[in-house]
Amino acid sequence: MATPLEHRLLPFIVCQGAFSTLIGFAGVLVFAQRGWTMAVVFTAVMLTATMVCIVGAFALGRRWSLQPVHLIRAGFLLPALVLLQAQEGPLWLAVAIGAFIGLTWGARLWLELSLLADTDRDPYAAHTTVWTVFAGLCATLTVTLFLSMTGERAAAVYASYAALALVAAVWAPRRLPSTPAIHWERPMAVVRQPGFVRCLPLYGLESGLMGVGMVLGASGAVQALGVVSHYGWTASAATVFGCLALFALRGHRHAGNRLRWMALAAIGMVAAHLLLGASVAHPALYVVHLLTLAAVQPFWAASEQVLNQRLLDLEGALADRIVVREVVLWAFRMLALGGFWWAVQGWSPVRVLLLGAGLMAGAVVLEWAVGRAWLRRVQ
Repeated sequence: MATPLEHRLLPFIVCQGAFSTLIGFAGVLVFAQRGWTMAVVFTAVMLTATMVCIVGAFALGRRWSLQPVHLIRAGFLLPALVLLQAQEGPLWLAVAIGAFIGLTWGARLWLELSLLADTDRDPYAAHTTVWTVFAGLCATLTVTLFLSMTGERAAAVYASYAALALVAAVWAPRRLPSTPAIHWERPMAVVRQPGFVRCLPLYGLESGLMGVGMVLGASGAVQALGVVSHYGWTASAATVFGCLALFALRGHRHAGNRLRWMALAAIGMVAAHLLLGASVAHPALYVVHLLTLAAVQPFWAASEQVLNQRLLDLEGALADRIVVREVVLWAFRMLALGGFWWAVQGWSPVRVLLLGAGLMAGAVVLEWAVGRAWLRRVQ
């Protein structure tokens, strides 16, 4: 049963989930049109824009008393405007997506950590992930249809998401609960906490390879499927499995079984990453990879959402904890992406995909092993 808080956040969660699917389409388009190096640059710019937007918003909050509604509106309006320039080059697209991620997730973290108790996080994560996946499925199907009808024109993708962003800027913030104004106080006080230092291994494992995973997913899609709309149809079909599975089991998650759910999801994620590497042998294995990933990723995302909230249960102002986390995640992501790109210079796409898939699978295993200790502390 959905709680009153979930009902109030639902428009925002649906719009965020739908617009987030642009990330997958953008990665495939950039890789298909510009190749491996530009895909890495695109990802680095996107992740940097994410960090700059969330940190900048929380810094400006000291002067303007910002509310989550302000960040959410800006998080959809800015991409809608920037997407008009997306045809001029992939860096505009990277800025648009980064602004969306930074501003909307900054607002969402603030809302969820302000309003949710630890014991409420597991059912909340399961319920909201169902809506996120369902909204993403609808958006992916719609955009894929436009691609097919317009002869694989990238402009159809950008125009679709620009229109979605304009609608979301009006509809998403309508029922948000009120919270204290967003602003940071003393971020460096969080850094000096011993508890924050203990978070660093998990931050590195969870998000350090985020950029690498984005590039690898786009690379695998282009090598196995070739046409962008084929990626869209395959991703849509695969997402149905995850949405149905999570919907059927959404009422079974609670604080007492979060470890078991994360362990099962970790097994599925490892299998999905290994299948991505195996897809170099036969394109059909990429479809199996997408099916497996779509079936287990919602469960893994729900577990990571709870774990991330647990990691932010430190001392200090909430805004300070969020800002410091984002800067640290950005540093890990840049180091991992830059290091991976440097290490595989001159490699064939097949070797790159094999190495990256192995790294992603290993990171999931280590994240589970390290995260288990954090989740046990609240049982």
